[in-house]
Amino acid sequence: MKEKILIDTLIAAQSGDMLIREELIRSHKAFISRVSSKICNRYLTWDNDDELSIALIAFNDAIDTFDPDGGASFYSFVHMVIHRRLVDYFRKEGKHQHLSLSPMNPEDEELSRYDSNTSQFQYQEIENTAVFAEVVENYVHVLSDYNVTLDDLVKVSPKHRDSKETLLRVVLALSSEPNLMTHLKIHRLLPIKELELLTGVKRKVLEKGRKYLIALALVLYEPEFHPLKNFMQIPTEPEE
Repeated sequence: MKEKILIDTLIAAQSGDMLIREELIRSHKAFISRVSSKICNRYLTWDNDDELSIALIAFNDAIDTFDPDGGASFYSFVHMVIHRRLVDYFRKEGKHQHLSLSPMNPEDEELSRYDSNTSQFQYQEIENTAVFAEVVENYVHVLSDYNVTLDDLVKVSPKHRDSKETLLRVVLALSSEPNLMTHLKIHRLLPIKELELLTGVKRKVLEKGRKYLIALALVLYEPEFHPLKNFMQIPTEPEE
């Protein structure tokens, strides 16, 4: 649902709704800052670093050039556009020391030559390498706040089909309820009682599947982790 809202918002912005565009940019300033700081290998601040102004312009341009039907993730596409703009900026300014330009992946080197109107199909291959690796890295970091590791997920993933379908149903219910997700993110605790009432799944089952539920709900709820949905084989709708 959140992904559909994002796509609808992007289409509205592309159609000329300036208020929606401004709100889209405003609500993503933290994301822009995080991506830019990661690329530049140092913490950036809005009042002091030109790199964030470059990244903000790149984000605005990405809104216009993103193809909702292209099959790529908007957040991965934005990452690519920001990376290319910052690479170009630092090369022109001779500030190579601030940006990791070497060694570069062949995909990254090619990225620096991309035009904003380049087909998004060319981005998909890159998305599966450098950007995907960064998404996983950020995901692992966030999971650690909940005392969950990737090894834990391997161990606690349900082995039986019925158990898996039950937990996936809970995950879909949890990730579609902003109030429950807010509770989870603030307290780092699964809202067991509320989920039991919402889904009818017994407390014992929810408690046993706690780590699995948290890990998958974050992927569905947090836009920056959406590229992991296919990799983790998480359905976005209940199975028939």
